[in-house]
Amino acid sequence: MMSAESTCTQQGVELYYFDGRGSTLKGTYNKPSNLIIVDSYLDDIEKKKVIYHELGHKDHNPANYDRCREQYEAQADRNMIYHLLKEELSYWDKDELENFNYINFLQKYNLKTTINESMVKEEFFNLID
Repeated sequence: MMSAESTCTQQGVELYYFDGRGSTLKGTYNKPSNLIIVDSYLDDIEKKKVIYHELGHKDHNPANYDRCREQYEAQADRNMIYHLLKEELSYWDKDELENFNYINFLQKYNLKTTINESMVKEEFFNLID
C-alpha cells in the first residue's frame, strides 16, 4: 500500500513538518527546494490530503500561479483525490468494488464541493478500468 509519505519519496520530493499552531497555513510545496512542508498539528487524514494536494503542484510553474491559480488548484485537488482513492481502493477486493460508496468517501475525507464529487466519480472509474 502506498502512503502519502512513500508517494513523496517515490516522486523525489522531501517532506517536512512544521509547528503550525497559530498559523492558517496547512502546507505548501516549494519548487526550488522540491519539498513539501505540512503542519504537524493536523490530524492524519488532513495531513494526507495536504501532502497529496501539494504534490499536485510539483509540475506547476510558480511564475504563472497568480494567472493560473484556479487551474492549478483544481489540478492539485484532482491529484489529491486520485491518490486518496488509489489508497482507499487498495483495501478493497476487486469483486467488492461495485459496493464502493463515493458519498461515504466524500464524508470520510471531508470533501464538500460538487467539483470534488465529480472528480471522485471520474477518478474512481479511471482507477477501476
